[in-house]
Amino acid sequence: MLSFRRVSQSFRHLATYDVSPEFSKKVRRVVLSPLGVLALATAMAILCGLALHPRVFALAGGLGAVTAAGVCWPWLTVRGVRATLHYDRPRTSEGAEVGVTAAVSNPLPWPAWGLSVLEGETAVRLPAIAGRTRSSVRWPFMPALRGEYPSEAPTVATGFPFGLWDAKRRVSVVGKLIVWPRTFPVGPVPNLDGDEAVEGNVARNKIGSTGDVLGVRPYRRGDSPRRIHWAQSARHDRLIVCELQSTSRPIAMIVLDTAEGIHTDGQDGTREWAIRAAASMARGWIEAGAEVGIAFGDTVLSPRAGAEHVTRILDALAGLRGETRALADVLSSPALRAVRSAVRVIVTTDAGYAHAPKRAIFNDARWVVLQRSGFGFDGPLAKIGRVWLELPSVAEVPHRLRHGTAEASHGS
Repeated sequence: MLSFRRVSQSFRHLATYDVSPEFSKKVRRVVLSPLGVLALATAMAILCGLALHPRVFALAGGLGAVTAAGVCWPWLTVRGVRATLHYDRPRTSEGAEVGVTAAVSNPLPWPAWGLSVLEGETAVRLPAIAGRTRSSVRWPFMPALRGEYPSEAPTVATGFPFGLWDAKRRVSVVGKLIVWPRTFPVGPVPNLDGDEAVEGNVARNKIGSTGDVLGVRPYRRGDSPRRIHWAQSARHDRLIVCELQSTSRPIAMIVLDTAEGIHTDGQDGTREWAIRAAASMARGWIEAGAEVGIAFGDTVLSPRAGAEHVTRILDALAGLRGETRALADVLSSPALRAVRSAVRVIVTTDAGYAHAPKRAIFNDARWVVLQRSGFGFDGPLAKIGRVWLELPSVAEVPHRLRHGTAEASHGS
């Protein structure tokens, strides 16, 4: 009895063993579809007509006619229509709504029914389009992740009248949509030791020679006589001069660490939040009057100011894909080493910080470190010391970017 049970189990296992799962999946997708079922029924009706009675050929003819109509009608409809798709504006940010318009023309003499525009996982149904007319439909689109859209080639499809098979045709896209990383308000630019004077820049709360009065101090040889505070000098019986604000333009270089194996993936992983942190700092500091550059992988954008440079940086971050260059290689690249008199702000994770070159650890770089435990990582964490800005979790990123640095606490 025991041996018979073992034999039956072995036979059942052998009978149900799938030698090629991928091939079986394709066969099931074809055979179990409505079109596959009808085709199989037509073939069986033909066999029954040959083996049993010729009257069964009538059934085979009816099934064949339904199959032919379910395939040819959608194919002819899609071959006739012309569709274009365009976005309301060329750029937007993660989570910001943008309008999408699809224009479809039908030069055929009969109406086009059951049309849908397929864009990735989005399917928008179109109203019936009369013969020799043109119609358009608009719908809101809210991208959840940065990048270039459409991420997949959009198509116009229809399965009318029976839904046996969806005929598709590619849609012409008039202009791409670039989705920038989400940005947040940030604190002041880090204090720099080598600021360069730039005419017309906003004043900073730092000692200089051309801004508003910050305070007074004893006279030093070489001070301009115009800066002597005569009332205070008479009171203290020695020369007292006024200290003025600095109107130097800060220069910062943001280095984004995209090395392989240090990030968690996904919309709320460290990789995407590191990109958002870098984008926030670049945008906020440039809008505050600084010159900011960015480097990641093989891309190096030198420090500049102005709205056009903000667009250039955000476009580059939106298009960042599979950059896996090590941080040490990025820091030692000639293009980055050529940028002088700029503070380096390195955005990485606890794993990236632990494996960073020792020379980079002990120089004057400001480190922005994302703790992977707060971004979906459940493995062992790398130990880090005191860093310029630590981002422990998704929920705390906006607050830490705005108030988590020493400059934000004490002013720059």
